[in-house]
Amino acid sequence: MKIRFEPCDAVIGARVSGLSLETVPSPETFAEIDAALEKFGVLIFPGQAISPEQQIAFSEVFGPLAPTERDPARLDGYPEIFVVGNTRDQPVTFAPADPGGELEWHSDHIHRKRPARASLLYALDVPAAGGDTLFACMYQAFDTLSATQQAHYEQLQVIHSPAGLRAYLHGQGHQTNPDDYRTGKEDEVVWPLVRVHPLTGRKALYFGNQVSIGIVGWPDDEARDFIARLTEHACQEAFQYRHRWAVGDAVLWDNRRVLHAGTPYDLKTERRRLHRTTIRETEPIVAV
Repeated sequence: MKIRFEPCDAVIGARVSGLSLETVPSPETFAEIDAALEKFGVLIFPGQAISPEQQIAFSEVFGPLAPTERDPARLDGYPEIFVVGNTRDQPVTFAPADPGGELEWHSDHIHRKRPARASLLYALDVPAAGGDTLFACMYQAFDTLSATQQAHYEQLQVIHSPAGLRAYLHGQGHQTNPDDYRTGKEDEVVWPLVRVHPLTGRKALYFGNQVSIGIVGWPDDEARDFIARLTEHACQEAFQYRHRWAVGDAVLWDNRRVLHAGTPYDLKTERRRLHRTTIRETEPIVAV
């Protein structure tokens, strides 16, 4: 069956048919998927039924996988799989505690020295309400800036740290272990605010509203205010695709050009379980 990519009714995202993730794609099929991933930013594969081994094998075609470092989130026997949700002893959620709470927009592993190229999230249990994932197009976010803003932003270097994420989680009332998100200077990394996609040369904003804690050479308060304003622009609804999960959905996204955020759900009465594989970045993060 021929693979089909049906664009979503949004600036990013496409639903994929004619492909099962049970089988490792051929080089020709991989090239087709890879090109579509950059084009659409987010690819949705509905109706999948895959094992952890199959998810790992499919993901590895895109590059080396990052092992799960946090014990509460690691699937037993599969260090490559990060379990997101509330079905384990310690919930793993990066969503606000309340419906009107501040979202946590990010690109996976942006706070690490080797961030994520792409991520694949597979749904096994989904809540009846809430728990959606929002994706925002950072091509659109950059392209709609004024020429003056673009030139200015291309000069900025942003500081990222797990300390920012830890502070957010504590603020939302989510239990965290201090060892999960260390706060030393050695954990900070610096990336350009505007990065060039290695496949096309297109420019995209690259930051997170919680994990990005500063801008090189700026006072902390000015940097925080700037990142808040930037988030309001970059993650506005017009630039978003909202994914409402169904069991069997697998969603692959390009961390090089997309930010994402989880929405809240009732942790006490609803059940949410998703398996994530995280594909490491294989190319340098190039500034303009």
